Amino acid sequence: MAMYPAVFVGLGIIVYAIAYFVYGKWYDKTAWQPDPKKPTPAHVYMDGIEFFPANKYVLYGFQFKGIAGLGPILGPFVALTYGWIPALIWILLGNFFIGWLHDYSAIMLTVRNEGKTMGPLTYELISPRARNALLGFLLFYLILITAVFVFLCGVFFLSYPASVLGTFFVVLAGIISGVLVYKAKVPLIYATIIGLIIAAVGILIGIYVPVEYKNLTFWMFITCVYCFIGAVTPMLWYTQPVVFMASFPCIFGILLIIIGALISPVTGVEIAQAGFYTFYDPKVGPLWPILTVSIACGAISGWHSLVGTSGSGRQLDVETDALPVGAGSMLTEGLLALASLAAYMVLTAGEVSAVKWVSLVTGAGKMLVPIFGEGALPILTAFFAIWLELYAITIQMLVTRFFRLALAETVAPIPPLRVIIGNKYVASAIGLAIGFAFAYTGAWINLWLLFGGSNQLLAGLALLLATMYLAREKRIKGPTLGPGIFMVVTCEAALLWEAYVFFKAVWTGTPIAKGVLANYPGIALAFNTIFGFVGIILFVLGLIVILDWYKSYKAIE
Repeated sequence: MAMYPAVFVGLGIIVYAIAYFVYGKWYDKTAWQPDPKKPTPAHVYMDGIEFFPANKYVLYGFQFKGIAGLGPILGPFVALTYGWIPALIWILLGNFFIGWLHDYSAIMLTVRNEGKTMGPLTYELISPRARNALLGFLLFYLILITAVFVFLCGVFFLSYPASVLGTFFVVLAGIISGVLVYKAKVPLIYATIIGLIIAAVGILIGIYVPVEYKNLTFWMFITCVYCFIGAVTPMLWYTQPVVFMASFPCIFGILLIIIGALISPVTGVEIAQAGFYTFYDPKVGPLWPILTVSIACGAISGWHSLVGTSGSGRQLDVETDALPVGAGSMLTEGLLALASLAAYMVLTAGEVSAVKWVSLVTGAGKMLVPIFGEGALPILTAFFAIWLELYAITIQMLVTRFFRLALAETVAPIPPLRVIIGNKYVASAIGLAIGFAFAYTGAWINLWLLFGGSNQLLAGLALLLATMYLAREKRIKGPTLGPGIFMVVTCEAALLWEAYVFFKAVWTGTPIAKGVLANYPGIALAFNTIFGFVGIILFVLGLIVILDWYKSYKAIE
């Protein structure tokens, strides 16, 4: 009997609606009890750079695009190793019980604690040692994200020349709309319309004027230039409006795929992938814990706690905006994961193998061509290439900014390092340079899973932080405590597994490498050794935070 993605996408929409309108509103009133009259840090500490009140619709766009990167898009691609059924279950249940709750709680944590970020929150709620361990964890974690995203941004520019000018014009549109709103005081609606016109024209120019240059290193460097600018300029003038503007084509692409999936019984586009393949894959690893870290967003993501505490939490106008901004954005990202999974479902194993990392573009085209016609395929392909690039590069802009902030905070106690390495230009360049070097090794899948393990562990730690705060306030804490424990146990196991994989490669003399370094096994094995130790270091730093949290938690119980 034919099976269509419509059933499972429809189920996902229903599950997420219940999560927001039933579970979300109950938890909002029961646990955090937001007060619309209480001044938020955006008003109390307004400086126009980090702290400033933002319209909730702008902030929703910023939060969604700030959290939604390649995790919910390429994560299901990796998880497809086990079959689409395990991936679907995790995307639905993970988001319902953990994902939106984590994002909402992270924003409320910083709002209720004077706009503090993860480091100071850990210092106050757990211990100074846990704060130091968390800062070290964040530095390694952000470098891993940089390695993965810089590589993939370069791949998209290289594989789809139409994405080059399309991406540039969306960035330009964001900058112009930001100047109109914050400098010229143009009403938001008009500035947004002007920006959207520039972005739409730019995307069309990109489609019809592709920029082709067959050099991956060059495009990785161009990615670094975009992200360096985003890290060193005030968020108000570059990153926030660019991320907001990028949210429009990104959400539009989700809607296109969702529509294509929902009418698949009419168009006749069937599921071509097996529902279940295996519990263990020799290249990827065991179903548990790897599945939960391969889909590094879409179900749950620690990256979101950084965006919530360092970005959106400092821009929240009133406390009651936290639910639509935090929970609403995360559930929208769940739809992105569902849409991505649907695009992979309809591809045969041969089609996936042929294009690999960019197979979502092929799947989206396969679902939408019956609607728009064969003549629309080149335009659809170009649009979804730009779509992928925007999801990746806007996240990396924020990653680079957060890395330089974390590095500056780490070296702050040492005056000579604070002056040199703490400099925003130097710190940003260091993060991009190390990530670039890691990306050059070609250990893509394993670096992705190492990033996923650290990413999801950070989510578990953020949930435990929220639990600590709620316990101190004598509020309900079960909804964050249970998921927090599950995530830290799962992700600590995943980090150990990936460390084992890299050390096994070194022990057997069989390097995990592709691209240029595949021709230099000695250098590749040296990087494999580094990656193995990175996995162990992340495990140990995470364990320190967990142990100190447990001591502090027991002290107030």
